[in-house]
Amino acid sequence: MDKYSSYVIVVYAVTLLLLLGYLAWMWLRLNNLPKDDL
Repeated sequence: MDKYSSYVIVVYAVTLLLLLGYLAWMWLRLNNLPKDDL
């Protein structure tokens, strides 16, 4: 049970970090666009 729960926590943390990194990257890209492109 300990191995399984630690595995689930690791997978959840990695997925959350990837999602947050993707959202931050998109936000920075949108912020760096010139206003005329919108």
